[in-house]
Amino acid sequence: MRKLIGCLLLGLCLMSSAAHAEGDVAKLYYGAGFTDGSVDIANGSDKSLGTVSAVVGLQFLDFLGVELSVGVGSDQTDSILSDPLVNYQAALLRIGYRWDRTGIYVLAGQARLDLDSKFNNTDAGNAIGFGINLFGNATTSLNFSVLDIDDGAFRTATIGFQYYIGGFR
Repeated sequence: MRKLIGCLLLGLCLMSSAAHAEGDVAKLYYGAGFTDGSVDIANGSDKSLGTVSAVVGLQFLDFLGVELSVGVGSDQTDSILSDPLVNYQAALLRIGYRWDRTGIYVLAGQARLDLDSKFNNTDAGNAIGFGINLFGNATTSLNFSVLDIDDGAFRTATIGFQYYIGGFR
């Protein structure tokens, strides 16, 4: 776990330096959201979880970027951060289209799951998703996104915000 967090922090630092070196091309963004997640339990049913998630990404071109996403979830609100039932981390390619103050995108990549032992024991898999950004101004957007990890082992539907350093244009 420490190795993964170290790699994520190193990647964030490298993306940050790339954003400063080419400020006109690459746009660094970050965001947070509240999520309704569901996890596939080993007996075949699903369990709904409240989840908190965060993203950081680098938009290389108007339509192409990379994104790192992390989240924690639990079925009890007092244990979301202290003792979560599900942790996930995902490295995703982001392809989208933006017109005026609206952007749509699709996500694809790899994810790692850390599930409580009473759930499905899946620990990694493919991640796919889609989303929409509704920009209130040039730097801040309301974000709606869906992420599916390991063919339905864990799903999230997020409402949050994203902040683009230097604006989205």
